[in-house]
Amino acid sequence: MALTTKLIDGELLMLRIMFPDNRTVTVTAGRNGKSVRVAPHDGEVAERLSAIFHWSTDRVGEPGYPFTSLNQVIYGMETLARSAMSVEQFIEGLREVLEVSDKHPVSEIGVRTPSLTVVDLSPSGNGWIVDARFQSGERFKLAINKASIGWAADPPEPTRDKAIMKFLSRLKGAPAPTDEDLALLVMEVAHYSSDIAGWLKGLHSVIAEGARS
Repeated sequence: MALTTKLIDGELLMLRIMFPDNRTVTVTAGRNGKSVRVAPHDGEVAERLSAIFHWSTDRVGEPGYPFTSLNQVIYGMETLARSAMSVEQFIEGLREVLEVSDKHPVSEIGVRTPSLTVVDLSPSGNGWIVDARFQSGERFKLAINKASIGWAADPPEPTRDKAIMKFLSRLKGAPAPTDEDLALLVMEVAHYSSDIAGWLKGLHSVIAEGARS
């Protein structure tokens, strides 16, 4: 799997992806514009990635587009890169996840594709609200504030909901991720889940994978 490094510093966002074949992709967005670099230099790959990245960022905030900020686009790219074994697989996944193509990658690629789940992420005071509506009809709202976490599910399941609150509270109390990263992670996993049970299983899997890396 690819290794990633992400930098968010004010208006500067940078994502560096190091693939197993020793190729490195660096995506940068800031006051001086957006750029994609590939090392060793590969003009064709850089051009394809740049076109996808610019297309996606130009749609941020449009009604119906799943990403509402540049930070979310960068996070989505990082999440996808961690499951990609090559630049080519990464590009195919981006074309699907960032919705820049009507073509679907072949099954051998193994990149997860979004479900019909609708997820909204919005700032709220000193925190974030994640509102997920699954294709199963289930729904949850998660509020991550500076000092607390709030959870509401429809339909409610007291035992499950208590376990989710305990799990999320433990994550929030850890040194990492930050509240924003946690909200983005919750949103990203929900995009690939068809119900709350699948989302919770996916979240546990992502956290466990991160702990091993």
